[in-house]
Amino acid sequence: MNKQTTNKHIATCVKSAKERFDNFSEAKSYKVFLIIKEAKARGLLQKQPPDRCLSPYINAANRILETFGTERFFPTVSANITHIYAYVALVATNTIKLTAA
Repeated sequence: MNKQTTNKHIATCVKSAKERFDNFSEAKSYKVFLIIKEAKARGLLQKQPPDRCLSPYINAANRILETFGTERFFPTVSANITHIYAYVALVATNTIKLTAA
């Protein structure tokens, strides 16, 4: 998918998160994006169980990566606000590639 489609998907996710979670913040979303971007650069994003030494956002991202492409993916992403932030960051860093429906 092209960058414009990815940006539209991110905007849709943010809008949906704001409707579902009153405390969803775009500033925090950017902060999580930076955390996930750094984790990706350091090789911390991988399909692995939660690690107490990692940020809750990195653990959420790893959980999302673990379930990506399975029927557990959407329930995992929508589980809580931490997972929503992590999902938006994963899409924004091109860690998860969107495919045309």
